[in-house]
This record gives sequence, structure tokens and C-alpha cells, in this order.
Amino acid sequence: MRIKLFILLLTFSLIPLLVVSVISRQGIQELGKIQSQNLRVDMIKILTDEMHQSAKDSAKLVQQQAVSLEFALKAIGAEAEDMLNDPVQGKPKVYFAEDFNIKGRQPDDFGPSPQYFVLSEKGKKTPSLVSLEEPVFFYPKGKERLMKSPDLTRLYQLKSDFKSFFNEAGTALHRIYITLNSGLHMAYPGHGNYPENYDPRKRAWFSEAIAKGSINWDKFIDASTGQQVYTLSKPIRDRRDKIIGVVAIDIQLVELLRKEDLSSQWSNAIQTFVVGPVRTDDKVELQIWAEGGHDETNISWMTGLPNEVRYLQSTNKKLLNKMIASISKGESGVIRMPFNGVDSVWSFAPFRGEGSYVLITPERIITRVPDRAAQQALDLSKNLYVAVGAASFFTLLTVALVAFVGSRKILKPLLAMTDAAEKISEGDLSVHVDVKTGDERETLARAFNQMIPKLQDHLRISKSLELAQEVHTNLLPMESPQAKGLDISGVSISCDETGGDYFDYYTPPGSGGTGILLGDVTGHGVSAALLMTTGRAHLKHASGHSEPLATRIEEVNRLLCSDIGDTGRFMTLFCLEMSPDNSKATYVRAGHDPATIYDPASGKTRELMGSPMLALGIFDEAEYNEFDIDLHEGEIIFIGTDGIWEARNTKDEMFGRERLDQVIFANAQRSAAEIQQEIIAAVYKFQDGMEQEDDITLVIIKVNEFNRPKES
Repeated sequence: MRIKLFILLLTFSLIPLLVVSVISRQGIQELGKIQSQNLRVDMIKILTDEMHQSAKDSAKLVQQQAVSLEFALKAIGAEAEDMLNDPVQGKPKVYFAEDFNIKGRQPDDFGPSPQYFVLSEKGKKTPSLVSLEEPVFFYPKGKERLMKSPDLTRLYQLKSDFKSFFNEAGTALHRIYITLNSGLHMAYPGHGNYPENYDPRKRAWFSEAIAKGSINWDKFIDASTGQQVYTLSKPIRDRRDKIIGVVAIDIQLVELLRKEDLSSQWSNAIQTFVVGPVRTDDKVELQIWAEGGHDETNISWMTGLPNEVRYLQSTNKKLLNKMIASISKGESGVIRMPFNGVDSVWSFAPFRGEGSYVLITPERIITRVPDRAAQQALDLSKNLYVAVGAASFFTLLTVALVAFVGSRKILKPLLAMTDAAEKISEGDLSVHVDVKTGDERETLARAFNQMIPKLQDHLRISKSLELAQEVHTNLLPMESPQAKGLDISGVSISCDETGGDYFDYYTPPGSGGTGILLGDVTGHGVSAALLMTTGRAHLKHASGHSEPLATRIEEVNRLLCSDIGDTGRFMTLFCLEMSPDNSKATYVRAGHDPATIYDPASGKTRELMGSPMLALGIFDEAEYNEFDIDLHEGEIIFIGTDGIWEARNTKDEMFGRERLDQVIFANAQRSAAEIQQEIIAAVYKFQDGMEQEDDITLVIIKVNEFNRPKES
């Protein structure tokens, strides 16, 4: 009887467990494959998006550095004009070019410098001797009388300014120099490598700056080293506005390409380029203007730039032409195509209006981490598969023992573990087996519980991001200000759970009125949101001060520079303060796109351009200017971020400013909130289901009427 009962219990117990075991193991194996594939795809997308963002951030940073150099050149030119127009007394000890080549007449610190070298025809670098304490003076052949010119004393007074700028500019700066119309020439650092028959007045950087009458950018060959450099030159004038010479700086564009920073972030295999579209014969190609890490060879300064022009090439002509078309339109993007026979990821972003900053990384660098993560997920599912199999086998043995002894107490924990295994196979990772038996069954349950938390981590991360999104939303204004005569409405829509865009309202100190802030932090996601929160705190603090608007923005910039440090992050900002009677406005534009004023009556627009100023967080001594603008009743003011007009549809077209103008004019008679809703609806309709790539933030201000007192 006992044997019959054992067989009966064993039969009814083992068959269901066997079925559940097979189903659960197959489900776990299939779930592991799906999760592994999805994880790989998602991580590759995240990394390619991050590389795209790196290209855009690098392009913006290089652009900001170029603006900084132009500011510096203007400052040096202004100082030179002051010196050259003032009387002088005495004559300091100066060093001419021949002094640097005669032992005993050279400056005390004259010696080799790692930044300066002479290139041979085969590209060999020979250290060049320079002086970082003294500039060099040079005069063309036949102009020896210039050795007694009073302009020597005037130019020599610029030595401290040259040294300060050189020490602060970094390794990208190659040389600073001034050439007067007389032929007198001063350069820093000092050197004696001027070629025979050299006359700086005959160089294109001199003649083009005079012809243009303003700052000129171009590529040249450094006469002293044979290196290719980018030269910024600007005419200087006397007090009668007559041109008396040219001030110039040489920079090495490859030093601005951030190859070392990007290599530490991605890989030493990353390639950095600055390119521009040029037409050759019957097609358009990407000419390489600069390449990070490219070896140069000596080129005669008298022959100009090399005849051999290099172009960026790929075997996939179709994708390359698509990238050329995007660059020609001033667009940014990411494309996967071969480079030098290796499958690579190309990311690009606009640079100085006509060119593009390009990053090329082998695809294996991008996919290495996702492949490893996907394999780990697959291995985890396999381990879980084996564990479930082992658990099922152990359960079968236990059930056989339970059936043999007829103990329900022993059978119940095993059935609980079998039920947990079935829930895991269905994707339920919240199960927990609570067994306190003090034997092997408890050990088996603990093994189950230790495997499940690894699969639950992504759920906890999701909840944390939801909390961050809630905090980010609470930092934005809950309602628009109720200002008499004004109708204001603003909104910010993040493309991730959190974003880096920001807008806010405040009451300007002293005069009253209405203040509007709108900012855009580089990148998006959690890191951008954290920087946005820091910037918001500084702006909130500064809005209560009574200083002029530009002074408050300068204070915020200094604080933000201190917080950001050398991270490379920054924040653009547009700040507008309306007068209490709504008839005027004062604004500061810190690296942000200009606001636009729409006049529905005439159908015309005005852009609040101001003057180009650096974004916040880049240079702690940057100066900012404020500008005043007269307003008219019925006008509409739009302030927004580039996530609106750079939104793309399924045809890879951008929404653009023209469509934005059409929407605002078409709805000019509606309220600010309704105009805002129509803009967002138009963007979503244009995208036609495409994923939002950047944060969208905008503020609409309608000037309905002025608050001036009525005349009696």
C-alpha cells in the first residue's frame, strides 16, 4: 500500500513540475535573448547620440574660442592705437632680428621651446630658439633708418600686453605681431628666423586686412617655421581714422580640435577634422581644413599653401553625399559608414557658418561596451536558466522524497519555489521566495532571491528618473505673470526624463516691470538638468540685486565658471526686462539665439541681435552689454531654443525659422498661450512621429497696450 501511495503521489506531483520546469526554462532562455538584443540596440543609440552631442559641444566650444581670439585681437589693436598716437620719451633696449643670431647679443632666456620648431621637407621637427621675455624688432632690407624710429619705443610698451595674452591663450596661440606701414615690425615671442628679402607688408595677411578694413581670417605659411597657421589680422588707425599698420595673431587650428580631450573620453582611435564643402569639377567634396594629429611637412612661405588638397573620403558614396548635403545646409548629425576601410561612426556639427567639425570613431569602439553588456545579460539569463533547471531537478527529488514519506510540510516550500520559477519565466521579476526551513530548501530559495535583484536594477533607475523629472518640472514657473497690458505664456518640453532648458519670470529690482529669463545648457538629460539647476539658483540670486542688467549677468557668469570648472559645459542665456509701461525693453544675449519681435500690422520682424557675447560658464572675466529696444502696441515677442527650428521629420528636414514665423503671424490675434500651443502642435505635426532630439522651450509675450497715464 505504501508503495502504491508513493507511486500515486509521485505521478500526480512530478508531471506538473516537469511541465512547469520545461516551460519556465524555455521562457527564461527566450527572455534572455530578447533582453540582450534590446539592451545592445538601446546602448548603441545612447552612445551614438552622446558622440553626436560631443561633436556639437566641441564645435560650439571651438567657435567660442574663435570669438574669444577675435575679442583679444580687438583689445590688442585698441591698445596699440593708443600707444602709437601718444608722445614718447627715451629709448628702451630692444632686440632686432640680427641680435638673436649673434652670440652675446641675444636675450638671457633665448633657447629652445617645445611649442616652436622648424619643419623639414620630410616633416622632421627641429626645435626653434625663441625668447619668452623679449619681442623681436624687424625692418625690411633698405629700411635701416627704422632702427632709430620713435615707434620702437611705442611698440615696446606693448610687451607686457603681448606676454599676458600669450600666457593666457594656451598652446593654440603661435605668435603675436604688429607691422606698421613704414615696414617696422614687432613680434612675440622673439626669434631670429626671418628669411632673406622678407617684407611683412607684402604678405597677404597685411594687404587683405587693409583692403577689408576689419578682422580677416585666412590660412598662411609661417615664414619662420614653415608650419601652416590660421592668421587673424586687423588694421590699426591713428586718431584721424587713417590706417597706420596691421596687428595680427597666428593660431594653430589643430590645437583647438580637442583631440586629446576626446581621446580620453572615447578612444585614441578617434579622428578629429575641420572640413568645408567645395565644388570640384562636377561634384561637391569635403576639403580638410585641419586634422588633429596630422603630420605636416615644410612648405616655402613664398609659394603659399600646398597644391595638394586633401579631401575626406568614404567608400559609401551615397551616405557620404548625404553627409555633404547636410553640412552644406549647416546641419549636424550622425552617420555610420566606412573610413579608411574600417566601419566607423561619423558625427558632425556646423563650424563658423561654412564648415563643419567632424569626429570619426571606429564602430567597434562604439559597440564594444554594448556588446559586452548584451553578453553579460545573455550570460545572466543562461545562469538563471541553469539555476532554474537545477532548482527544478532538486524540486523533483524533493517531491519524490515528500511523496515517499507523505509529508505535506516538506512539499509546500517546493511548490512555492516552482510557482516562483513560473512567474520568472513570464517576466515577473518582483517575486520573492520566503522559506525558513534551515535546510537545503532555504539555500535553494536564497539562490533564487540573489539572482532576481540584478534584473530589477533597471526598474529602480526608471523610478529615480521619474523623481528627477518631477523635481525638474517643479523648478519651472507654475503660472505666467499677470502684468497689465501684457499677455505672457511659456513652456519647456524635455526630450529625456530631465532637460537642460530653463525659463523663468521675475520683477526687475528698482524700476519694476517684468523680467523674462530663457537659457539652454549644453546637452540634455540628468547632467544638463543639474547644471541648469545651478544656473537657476545663481540667476534667482542675482535678480534681486539693484545693479544694471549686464552687471548682474556678469556676476552670474563668474559664479557659474567657478562651479563648472574645466568640464567644458556652458549655458546660453537670453534675458529681457520690460519697462513698467511696456513701451521699452532692455536685454542681454549671452551666446543664445536672438529673440524676435513680430509686428502683425506690417507683417515685418525684428531680431534682438545685440552684439556677440560668450555663453555663461566659459570665461569668468567675460564682459556683457545690455541693449534697449522701443516696443509698439500689438507686437509679439518670441524667445526660444533651437530645439524648435532644428526639429526634424522623417525626410531629415528641419522645421526652420520660416515655418515658425508663419505660425506666429497666422495666430497673431489669439492669446499668448494659444500661440504657444499652436507652435508646439505645428512642430509635432511636422515631425510626423519622429523622436524629439532636443529640448523645446519658448516664451511668448504679447504687448497688448502701454501702461502710460492718460492725458487729461
